[in-house]
Amino acid sequence: MCKRIVVCLLFVCVGLNAQEWAKRNERKEGAEIITELASSGGRVCRVVSANGLKDADARVIGASLNTVWAIPGMRGTEASARMNESGDGRFRLVVYPVSFTNGGEELNGYFPSGMSFYFYTSLFYDISMKVGDLMPKVTGAFVSPEGLIKHISAAILMPEMYMFEQSLLGRIDRLERALIAALAKSAPKAGVSPATALAVLNEYNAAPNQSPEMVFAALKKKGFKTNVKEVRAVLWTYFGNIP
Repeated sequence: MCKRIVVCLLFVCVGLNAQEWAKRNERKEGAEIITELASSGGRVCRVVSANGLKDADARVIGASLNTVWAIPGMRGTEASARMNESGDGRFRLVVYPVSFTNGGEELNGYFPSGMSFYFYTSLFYDISMKVGDLMPKVTGAFVSPEGLIKHISAAILMPEMYMFEQSLLGRIDRLERALIAALAKSAPKAGVSPATALAVLNEYNAAPNQSPEMVFAALKKKGFKTNVKEVRAVLWTYFGNIP
């Protein structure tokens, strides 16, 4: 029942642009079975499984592919998936865009190994990037294309920020503690806006180890409206400590 509900939700995300997927060319390679999923729009996904691809799993993979390929600015036809050996419906999905543009900028060069997702009751992204000499990673639940693109853009701008924390659970714990600390210090009830957080991170990244007061002063000089409490909350949340 849960899987059917998730499939429906995924198809709602892509609306009328959803494409039908069909199994074809199933063959055995060693101890694994390779199944091709082909869409009505000409896309293909190579699926690796231990015991053959179940129809229910094929529907979820197809719905996930429709969701990913509906990301604005992304073009391509090729993808691959690997089912979890336990047969619990989990799978890892990699799409290989030929082009991915956002705001007029071509982003595809940041994904030399494609874009990786995984499914376990919901769809998540786990994307390794290459920005200069660094290899940041963006991870999280796929809530909307805009949310994913925002993280990708931030990782391109500040790749160091996406290399410090490899453990998602560790980051969640730190965010929870930061929220408690911020509330205890009477932070604004509306929270810190994404624009403010990005401005604080940009300023701090330009000259690391600044104190919150120094970052606030620099932003104030540039005419950006914030306060020391907001700056402190952002630094504490993303870095786990502040100078």
